[in-house]
Amino acid sequence: MVATVTVAIPVYKRLTYVAQAIRSVAAQDYPAIELIVSDNGCNGNAVWEIVQANYPRPFIFRQNPAPVPIVMHFNQLIAAASGEYFILLSDDDELAPGYVSTMVAALVANPSAAVAISRVEVIDEHNQVIGSTADRPLPPPLMSGPDWIERWGRNEHKFVSFTTNVARTSEIRMVGGYPDFDGGNGIDNALLVALSIERSIVYCHEAIFRHRIYDTSFGKSVSIASLARASRQFLAFLDQHPALRAYARQHPQEWRRCRNAIIRVIWTTYYGRWRHLYRDREAYLDWLKAGFALPFIPAYYRRVIPEIIYSLPTIGQFAQRRLETR
Repeated sequence: MVATVTVAIPVYKRLTYVAQAIRSVAAQDYPAIELIVSDNGCNGNAVWEIVQANYPRPFIFRQNPAPVPIVMHFNQLIAAASGEYFILLSDDDELAPGYVSTMVAALVANPSAAVAISRVEVIDEHNQVIGSTADRPLPPPLMSGPDWIERWGRNEHKFVSFTTNVARTSEIRMVGGYPDFDGGNGIDNALLVALSIERSIVYCHEAIFRHRIYDTSFGKSVSIASLARASRQFLAFLDQHPALRAYARQHPQEWRRCRNAIIRVIWTTYYGRWRHLYRDREAYLDWLKAGFALPFIPAYYRRVIPEIIYSLPTIGQFAQRRLETR
């Protein structure tokens, strides 16, 4: 008898791509999938009707009576799962055919691995592939947790997204599920670190997770203030999570390297979005203030300070900007 795999799809207000996400689960060849679709957006019968129309097998539908924070919603799905394995699939992403069977087989073949991750294709609103992790050198098929973390920190393979992967449900619960970071920013990365630090990660080039990015997608629509709070919470998580604290005590030198690699991911992610995504979105003084929102990380401020100095307006330009923001 094959193990059951729970595929959980959390839904809020965006319903544009929900049917496509559900159809991608319906197209899987794995014989034991428990599909849970959860409406957190008070959408009436709309989400249930979409599932009913696009999923030909039995499914579980749940609906919160009022919206709850995103992290709480994700952890509700972990609590509701009865499968041995757990997959979270965002309501605008997709699984390529064969994803579930390939990933589960990889975990069964590698019992030391806590998580299976896959190739990622980035798709746009029109389902066109606009990027792929296959553009970079492929990671090894099996990596220790610390090895994967250091590769991630060097951006060696451009992993793109860890939103969707496969792990054992009991182990996700054991490490506490998704951590409570503001707006859910970075929670998938943090969970992966906690799961894998004492274990290993298996990489499946044959399986494909299709991650949709567009102007109003989660990563691009989050506010700079929320991203800053979540970044600070992620930094604190590295020193507070029980699994990471235990590893740090037992392997201080290895943890120092891992911690530095994760910190680099956190600050480079924030810096990149601050410098490019938010520069035209925010009023100048708000953007300037946001540059100082992270604690003192020398490498980060070596990038930020020159950028701020270069951006400083002349007195006339400053006066004009003040008028424009009134």
